[in-house]
Amino acid sequence: MSTPDPKHDVAFAREKARRTLPVTLLVLLGIIAMYLPLPKRFVAVIPFVLAAVLTVRLLRFLAERRGREKVWPAITLGIVALLLSSLAMQAMFYESVRAYEECLESAQTQQARGACEELRNESPLGTRFLLE
Repeated sequence: MSTPDPKHDVAFAREKARRTLPVTLLVLLGIIAMYLPLPKRFVAVIPFVLAAVLTVRLLRFLAERRGREKVWPAITLGIVALLLSSLAMQAMFYESVRAYEECLESAQTQQARGACEELRNESPLGTRFLLE
């Protein structure tokens, strides 16, 4: 059995790091964009889609390696898919989500926030809709 070449391992680690860093930065940028107000929030789709594409490329690059090295890119892909689905749900129920966020933004008292919670519960994303 031959010993692995250390130069090859170093070159592989550098290439893996070169492919991993943009994915991490794009996911971080997308998460930050998720905190923008609603119409601007959908800009987060761009870094998330780019991160998903780069993660798939990274997984293809790691195809011949052992499974342990593929765990974190696979988890990253799952997180990106979850965040993209969250944005898709907000797009589907745009009007009710927007109304709830505007209500919270203008609410200055605890009683006004309570009225916003009632608005949220009556929307398709609220608990009343889920219990019926």
